[in-house]
Amino acid sequence: MNIFNNFCYNTNFINEDKVGYKSYLQMDAIMKKLFSIKNPIPIIDFLNSIYGDNISYDAKISYSDKEIINRKNNSSKLISFYADMYITITEGNDVYEYALEFQTIFDKEIAVRVFRYSFERAVKLADYSNAKESIKLKMPEPYIILIGEIEGVNDTIKLEMEFGKGVLFDYDIKVLKYWTYDLKKLYEQNMYLLYPLQIFKLRKRMSEVSSSKRADEIKKSDMFQLYEEMLVLLKNTLKAIDKAYEDGKIEIADYDEMNIIIENLNSYFINMYGKYRNFDLEVESMVKSFYDPRIEEKGREKEKFDIVHNMLADGESEEKIKKYTGVTDKDIEKIRKIIEAQGEH
Repeated sequence: MNIFNNFCYNTNFINEDKVGYKSYLQMDAIMKKLFSIKNPIPIIDFLNSIYGDNISYDAKISYSDKEIINRKNNSSKLISFYADMYITITEGNDVYEYALEFQTIFDKEIAVRVFRYSFERAVKLADYSNAKESIKLKMPEPYIILIGEIEGVNDTIKLEMEFGKGVLFDYDIKVLKYWTYDLKKLYEQNMYLLYPLQIFKLRKRMSEVSSSKRADEIKKSDMFQLYEEMLVLLKNTLKAIDKAYEDGKIEIADYDEMNIIIENLNSYFINMYGKYRNFDLEVESMVKSFYDPRIEEKGREKEKFDIVHNMLADGESEEKIKKYTGVTDKDIEKIRKIIEAQGEH
């Protein structure tokens, strides 16, 4: 399944080379796909974890327009900028605005870029109701998520701004260093949404092997070793996703989306750094070995649900239903509520 369509892309820092540009779009789409799942629980868990908030699962999530249009000085040319992601959470009277910036590499302008995106967003939503006295700007709360391993980056990047005659203001942007998180730590800190990105831990070494000037046979041998490490890493990731499903943290549709992301990331890495064997099929087979039994299990659950639903609708006793289907009192109560809800519509 191709997930590289229907996304906005940041074109400011892309290599003009068409192959490089296409690769950037693929990576950008993959990371945005994580936050496009319909189940709000993994997304809210992640936001609560990194921002220290306490958003409930009933809150409304919306993804704001990523495009910000600026007019260059002394020019009629319109330049479009794309922030990685704006998320608005509405819970009762409370509204939370978040700005997430995903980076696979570090660039020196990142803090300025995040501030600029956030400022333009605030201008777009500015409160001009008392414009003769003051204009209220609400900046989204920023976070940089660094995927690839980068040395020497602080936990917070500070943007120091001077507003004439020594008036100083510090704009702090927190940084999540993804490479420091293993599967266990992601689970414990409710960041399991980012499970599929574990493959990035091999990116640096794969790039080094691919770009080395050693003989092809040596490069092939080194890459084969990395393939084996990748298989172990992906298997452990799939186990973690399966556990998250078993624990009720993700739904079957989320499971499927995470699998798609893993397969696409794997294909991206193999195509980028050298395809020395048909590794895609091995990964696809591994994914199916975890996912297919869950689909079959879901099918059996659906079949049992339909039987209980029909027996309740026919007025059969709960004892008889439990005897013939093996469901619990809790299951029956849950299905009763569904029937009642359907009757109200």
